[in-house]
Amino acid sequence: MTYRRFPKVGLICDCASHMILAAVPGRGPTPDHPHLVEVMLAATSRRSIDTVLADSGYDAEWVHAFLRDELQIRSIIPPTAGRPTMKLPSGRYRRWMHFYFQRPKDHRTYGQRWQVETVMSMMKRRLGETVAARSHRRQCRAMLLKVIAHNILILMQQQLFYRAATSPFQSRPRFYPRLNARSRMVEAGQPFALR
Repeated sequence: MTYRRFPKVGLICDCASHMILAAVPGRGPTPDHPHLVEVMLAATSRRSIDTVLADSGYDAEWVHAFLRDELQIRSIIPPTAGRPTMKLPSGRYRRWMHFYFQRPKDHRTYGQRWQVETVMSMMKRRLGETVAARSHRRQCRAMLLKVIAHNILILMQQQLFYRAATSPFQSRPRFYPRLNARSRMVEAGQPFALR
């Protein structure tokens, strides 16, 4: 069996709108956290971020320190990297995460991390799950084009939805109850998911 390399993209998306704020293409198999700094700096230059939800591939003390100390962003990452042990994780932030994940599930924000998996599923379903390019450079371009196309499709869907919801007899748009709840979540500081 030969060792295969495949295209991989690291991205951060808004949990409320499913818009991708930043994406960094690369090649796998590789760990998740090496592209974190580039993705986060690109995303924070476009929008202010309160909370980042990430999977255990980003579990490292330096990741928490970078997000919390340098960018002033709350990070929620399960502390499961490394061998299973009964000892508390080393490092201040990973230890905080250990106690955070001891809480009941209804008292945690981490449940919204699946939104980034929804975004990946949307991209694969709408735009295809393969990249036709063969060279690494062209694969990276193709992945970034898929990200741009995904964002355009989201914007078109929102524009069509808002146009359908308005009435010429009202001075302001009338929203459905589900959209009202979502807009309140955005105003309250909806978290962002990282993949």
